[in-house]
Amino acid sequence: MEALSREELERMFDWVSDFQEGLTWVRKGTEWYHINEDGTPAYEQRFDETHFFCEGLAWVRKGTEWYHINEDGTPAYEQRFDRVGSFHGDLAVIKKGKTWYHIRKDGTPAYEQRFDWAGSFREGLAGVRKGDEHYHIRPDGTRVS
Repeated sequence: MEALSREELERMFDWVSDFQEGLTWVRKGTEWYHINEDGTPAYEQRFDETHFFCEGLAWVRKGTEWYHINEDGTPAYEQRFDRVGSFHGDLAVIKKGKTWYHIRKDGTPAYEQRFDWAGSFREGLAGVRKGDEHYHIRPDGTRVS
């Protein structure tokens, strides 16, 4: 099928984001999911919240659980978190309980350290906070002086 214009998509859905990696996320009523450029759903699953695809995975929420999905809507891993972010440099920031850290695309932790807050990796570094200290870490969790 042929790609639809932004105006055509906005008539079909209650909310439409921009396309990234060939898909965009939309809302129709209370259901969130991803569509192809021709307006067809990329998968059957529906979520309470969706976000963009980055490095082949998108972050979604079902109930209170956050996780990442593949382009076919299947979970990328079994774990569920209190919050997740997009992947950058093959790592995504997550929150579990009161701690923040980064995971790999299979859901495993990238390092052992846990933080009071952590940001996404950009250009090989992520900002973190532990107590009153704010600093940057490398993808293996080591502190940058």
